[in-house]
Amino acid sequence: MKKSLPWLFLILGIIFSTMVWNFISVPYDNSNLIVGEYSQKKINPLNDTLRGLFFIFFPLLLYLIIFLKNNKENISTKLFQNKDIIKIKNIDYICAIFIIFSILEFLSIDYKNLLAELDTHHEGTFLSAQLNFLAKSKIWTGTFFDYGFLGNSIGIFFHYIFDEYSIGIQRFFYKFLILINKILIILICRKIVNSIYGLNFKEVLFFLLSLSSLTLTSFYDHVIPFHPRIFLYLIFTLLIFHISLSKKNNILISSIIGFFSLISILFYWDIGTYINVLLIFFLVYIFFIKRYDVFWNIFFSIILSWLIFYLFISNNEFKEFINQYLIIINISDYLLGMEFPQPFTDNSTRHTKALLLIILSGAFLINFIFNKVKFENLESKFLLIFLFVSSIIFFKSGLMRSDTPHIKYTSGIYTLLIFFFISYHLVYLINKLNFFNKITFIFNKKKYLYTFTILISYLFFFQNNYFGFFNILDSSKNFQMITKIDDRKFLNDEYFKFIQEYKELIKDENCVQQFTDDNAIPYLVNKPTCTKYFVNAHIIENWTEKNFIDELKDSEPNYIVYSSKINWFKTRNNAPNADKFILDNYFLYKDLSPWIIYKKR
Repeated sequence: MKKSLPWLFLILGIIFSTMVWNFISVPYDNSNLIVGEYSQKKINPLNDTLRGLFFIFFPLLLYLIIFLKNNKENISTKLFQNKDIIKIKNIDYICAIFIIFSILEFLSIDYKNLLAELDTHHEGTFLSAQLNFLAKSKIWTGTFFDYGFLGNSIGIFFHYIFDEYSIGIQRFFYKFLILINKILIILICRKIVNSIYGLNFKEVLFFLLSLSSLTLTSFYDHVIPFHPRIFLYLIFTLLIFHISLSKKNNILISSIIGFFSLISILFYWDIGTYINVLLIFFLVYIFFIKRYDVFWNIFFSIILSWLIFYLFISNNEFKEFINQYLIIINISDYLLGMEFPQPFTDNSTRHTKALLLIILSGAFLINFIFNKVKFENLESKFLLIFLFVSSIIFFKSGLMRSDTPHIKYTSGIYTLLIFFFISYHLVYLINKLNFFNKITFIFNKKKYLYTFTILISYLFFFQNNYFGFFNILDSSKNFQMITKIDDRKFLNDEYFKFIQEYKELIKDENCVQQFTDDNAIPYLVNKPTCTKYFVNAHIIENWTEKNFIDELKDSEPNYIVYSSKINWFKTRNNAPNADKFILDNYFLYKDLSPWIIYKKR
């Protein structure tokens, strides 16, 4: 009964949090003019965040209090003890084999799997942003970025390799980012397992943790918990783990960590914000454990990175960079937000499951931190605490945009944590049964270890198609075909016909402008946008609308694509004055339904 009491209070805390869910409410901001689900239902965006945090932390607080009360002997001066990290060579060998097989799996991808029809809204966001950057030779003053400068323009990295960029190249690059994520996850699991002190046969723990965590990212699924964009966080986490486990201050690594304050924001507005919050959390931690040399090195690197950035770009670019960041941070909830449903109600299964899994990972973490028998070291505890804090911060995106894809996108970190605790306790239990002692020959002889690891790796990495291994022989042909394939292959006949007609119509124009959510049009006609707003959703009254109208007046395009198949944000009419300006100064010229083209009067 004593052991089950904390779990009982955890359940009671969840029940109470569910009951008070709708009572946690902040008054709606009636000055908001952005039309979206929050405005239609008069919901303050803070509601979902506050409700989610209370639902997670109130039960965990009860659990912690009862757990500590029932286990007072666990609290001692040795709670956060430092112990030498013992690295096991076998883990390095297994790690290398897993990385090699991740690369082989990547090389075995059949390019035909990438030939799906173009998502003109989402993929167009990246394609047109890159074209704007290359054509205008401007950054923020030329383009209002949806994800962030480097995030929107990420395909440019491969543009400089292939001397061009295309839909195929961009899709190839996102598969490449998944490969990077797989490698980073393996390396992060290696750091975690190496940090564990009181456990024998850590090779088995690494096996279980790595392979289970790799199920969270895939070359073949469209929506995955560790999505391509999270590579930036994984690199940051790996660097944080390296510094945390090192007894010395590696000036280069700690400086790079400091520079991530800027680099992350340059890549992605949202992930950059999350990383900066985690950077503050890490600074507090290393100050608390009195690693002042690392603290000051990171702190001054943060200042230096922003100073260099400010000095090396024009004043106008810097102002517009700050302006875009503040606008995106302020409008995103109202523009994209979807109310997070009350747990255990109709249509809330996935949402409730996500919250419960975070709570479960938190309860496991409390047990791990205060375990009097194992007495793990400070470093291993911090790595897991860092992941738990990260999972809460990243879940903000799931609380705000609470549809199925975003809930899944934000599930990777806390699921990895749960995989660790399950694997850890399983290995610990089997250790007590002396099971591994009977098969020590596998760990003691490299040839057995290599053979076993390679066999398991083949079965795991090629489970979707065991004969796909032979595609590796055609990998160079596959890559050449996907990077050289004509964009026409990604367009249906109706859309291709429209692009050809529109391209002919604007052949003498210097730029194009669409007032619709079909973001791929500028890229497909190979012309930059006449304003920086290539994403119609970001033309918003009281925020950017006036600037859009001013830029439209200056550029004076003769034609505007006023409507298309995709009008999700346009129908909300968040830019009534811009709409009126277009209707007053342009007339209906061509109806290529569903595409409507207006011409200047």
